[in-house]
Amino acid sequence: MGLRIDWARATDECVTHLRELIRIPSVNPPTLRDGAAGRDPAGGESAAARYCAEVLSGAGIHAEVLETEAGRGSCFARLPATIDTPEPPLILLSHLDVVPVDAEAWSRDPFGGELVDGVVWGRGAVDMKDMVAMELSVLLALRRSGAELRRDVIFAAVADEEAGGRAGAQHWVDARPDLFASDAGPAAAALNEVGGYSIELNRHRYYTIQVAEKGIVWTRLRATGTPGHGSMPHNDNAAEKLAHAVSRIASAQRPARVTPLVRDFLAALGLGEVAELAERTPNAAASALERLVDDPVLRRSFDAMLRDTVTPTVLQAGSKVNVIPGRATAELDVRTLPGTDPAELLASLQHIAGDLATVDAVMSMPPVEASAQAEIVELMRVALLAADPDATPLPMMITPGTDAKALARLGIPTYGFAPLRLGADVPFLALFHGHDERIPVSALEFGLPVLFEVVHRFVSAPA
Repeated sequence: MGLRIDWARATDECVTHLRELIRIPSVNPPTLRDGAAGRDPAGGESAAARYCAEVLSGAGIHAEVLETEAGRGSCFARLPATIDTPEPPLILLSHLDVVPVDAEAWSRDPFGGELVDGVVWGRGAVDMKDMVAMELSVLLALRRSGAELRRDVIFAAVADEEAGGRAGAQHWVDARPDLFASDAGPAAAALNEVGGYSIELNRHRYYTIQVAEKGIVWTRLRATGTPGHGSMPHNDNAAEKLAHAVSRIASAQRPARVTPLVRDFLAALGLGEVAELAERTPNAAASALERLVDDPVLRRSFDAMLRDTVTPTVLQAGSKVNVIPGRATAELDVRTLPGTDPAELLASLQHIAGDLATVDAVMSMPPVEASAQAEIVELMRVALLAADPDATPLPMMITPGTDAKALARLGIPTYGFAPLRLGADVPFLALFHGHDERIPVSALEFGLPVLFEVVHRFVSAPA
């Protein structure tokens, strides 16, 4: 690197930032006190944004907190280019909100930010306050290095990602596109969550570089019936009709469709057999996946890359035990592959539900794909191999959605790259939105200089 950076100090700072951010209960929705372990989450996103702004401002980096409404704040900061004719910026993108917790199911305080035996515990440790802390630390290290910059580096830690970004990235892309650009034009790239983590398969370590993600079609089912007294059952019960409709949809087989990126990814993992069988003989593909991948969460992740998925998540019917409800609703988390027509998929779900319920999209966002051959992807690959020469970095598609969808509307390619070297005993994917969310300090210690290397090489001016 040629730069003198005290990585032990930087890692300690990163861990401190992560723990402080976890202690801010920025639960989304912010009205859900029961989901914040007894704390009041109102204003949590703005409080987290202010924390980031204060850290950056203290280092001489201009930062501001912008709110879409009271308490729904995002932090934007900028380290400006130092040359006369700069190139388009790089965005360090993250989100400040976290999903609710079931505190009784946790081993430790979900918002305690505890550091125990080299592991940081708390909601957001994985999704994604670890990346917020890493990006804060990278920007601070870049500032302290005094490096000449050929691009602005934009820090964007936003609200509301967990609910689609209407009070965060989606809003600011529409209202303030200048936040994601410079005089040289829209950002050349953004670095975001999820990708960069290691997985171990057949005694080999791989690092995932996220270049694509599935689409989202959050969907609502509505069933209607005839209300009445619970002591006199009848066949027009909205709750029963909804239950049957949800059961039909959940159990319906979703056909596999292997995209080129996923085919290459699985082949590189030694799972080419799964990709070859998936479309022709799905039962054989499932058997092969079971045989070749021991980790059940990893199996589910790979399987979800092969098809559109429909997951029932919310059921609501009735208000009193002795009243037959006249209305019932369910919400489905629908994720779509690149190339899926959402209207056709919804029509197929309506066909399955029949006259038991109506099917309507609540919010729809398309899949996004960026080039796996881009300059910044090659920098990721080189930096990972320098830090872990025995591993293999691989471009991949993730099954969740991120704020990459918002930036795509500005033509900004977004890559998931939160580099973490994880032991085989860390159930990383299971910790997203799960109980006992936690991250080893050793993973941050590995990832921080790797992330810095990529950012530094992409933004620094030639010597």
